[in-house]
Amino acid sequence: MSAFIADVAVLPRWMRVSQAFDYVAGVHPRFDRVKAEGFLAKTDIRHASKVRELSKGMVNPTPPRSGPWPSDAKLLVLDEPTLGLDLLYRKQFYDSLLNDYYDRSRTIVVTTHQVEDVQNVLTDLMFINRGRIVLDCSMEEFESRYREVNVRPEQLAAARAFKPIHERHVLAAASCCSMRRAAQAGRACAVRTPSIADLFVALLGNEPGR
Repeated sequence: MSAFIADVAVLPRWMRVSQAFDYVAGVHPRFDRVKAEGFLAKTDIRHASKVRELSKGMVNPTPPRSGPWPSDAKLLVLDEPTLGLDLLYRKQFYDSLLNDYYDRSRTIVVTTHQVEDVQNVLTDLMFINRGRIVLDCSMEEFESRYREVNVRPEQLAAARAFKPIHERHVLAAASCCSMRRAAQAGRACAVRTPSIADLFVALLGNEPGR
């Protein structure tokens, strides 16, 4: 079976958290109330709280958005699952997700703009712009294919000789995002694997409409 959790929780504003749990238990036969209660216990949300009293970030962890995760789902699709959550809850969310769903026979698809949260848990990466796939590769390919070279002004001409796909200037230094051969730019340069966010900007930052 497969499951999809949208980026927006639709809950009546008059409903209490305890009533949301009761509702989900009634409509989702695979709802694990014990597990959902465990998630809730890690937050500051009370069972008696009403939806209208909760912030957007507080609504996200409550059912039916995250409560009915079926533990036997072979495909789980999450759309902006940590939208509105602070850093602590975002970290807890992905820790819980991996602990509950990590299995070689299962697939989790996460669509998000908060790419820094998922970089260390991904096995595959895809960039989509206006319905067009711009990048589709494994994380192993990503880490071996792209390099970011940080250079001083006097080294910039040498770095440009490797035809970087993107160049940005921060203070008195410059960073050039290029293919793997940028690693040959010279030992005096600082070479590293770019973050997903840096590569996204490099590939899409100059496209029309952005």
